[in-house]
Amino acid sequence: MAFLAICWAVYRWLRRRIGYWAGILFLTGVSLPVFYSLYTALHPLDEFYKDKYEQITLHPFPASVRIINKDASYPSLPQGHYQACALIQVAPQEYRQLQQHLAHNSQFSPHSCVLDTGSEYYRSQSFEKVAGAIPCSRYAYGYAQKDSFQLLYIGLLNDGKSIVMYRFSI
Repeated sequence: MAFLAICWAVYRWLRRRIGYWAGILFLTGVSLPVFYSLYTALHPLDEFYKDKYEQITLHPFPASVRIINKDASYPSLPQGHYQACALIQVAPQEYRQLQQHLAHNSQFSPHSCVLDTGSEYYRSQSFEKVAGAIPCSRYAYGYAQKDSFQLLYIGLLNDGKSIVMYRFSI
């Protein structure tokens, strides 16, 4: 609220001292970064999903990644809970490297499909938008990590190049 009051005061001062267009330029200059920040909070950029990939897999982001579909919820207040899901494609050799990394890393537990009945991984709107239509039969491998704040899942599809990554706040 204070930010709006300050902007309004500066706008009025610029209009009186310099002119109408100075006030309009000021409001435009302030509005663009604010709207951009809101937009990227509601629709995260690819960099956000790159960070999620590295957080979920504990593996560097592959150079060949192509994001097919993505969705994330806006963090809730005051806890900051959110869900994020992306369907990506990588080169076959990077797919195999990731599968080997996940299979031999003790921090991951095998979890074939997030859609399994009785799964502790709750399906969210983000997951439904991105991967809800992918049946369990299409998952070749699945791995999960769980801590007290989040559930992390990575599912490797049986086409040898597609990966579903999913983060769910508890």
